Amino acid sequence: MRTVGQSRSVATSAGINVDKTRIIATCISTVLAAWGQLIFLQNLGTFNTVQQQDNVGLYAVAAILVGGANVQKANNKHAVVGVLLFHTLFVVAPLAATKLVGDSAISEYIRMFFSYGVIAVSLAMHAWKSTGKKKAA
Repeated sequence: MRTVGQSRSVATSAGINVDKTRIIATCISTVLAAWGQLIFLQNLGTFNTVQQQDNVGLYAVAAILVGGANVQKANNKHAVVGVLLFHTLFVVAPLAATKLVGDSAISEYIRMFFSYGVIAVSLAMHAWKSTGKKKAA
């Protein structure tokens, strides 16, 4: 799969069936994405599969940004670290907010505030860092 992803002509020259490999890779990634979506929905306490996919992209981008990725470089390490940190936020924030406020209904709003705040701060830090590099160049 790696050879096909890097160069189709080299893979063909090596005797690899490029079309079959691409179909298999697409099937594997689709199954993994479906499992991830189900785990994501289950862990958030809702199983609303009709409209929940709208938020997945936002959370995925936020997680990879929190993990330290940027436009120039993003790898698996950034994604895994970001998912762990961002998911920890979703677990810890409602518990902490319930302890602080004493009301579990308000703690959900505080969790949303923190999660969107983390997204905003990570985007702002990335923009600030990228403009700093442009001025230095």
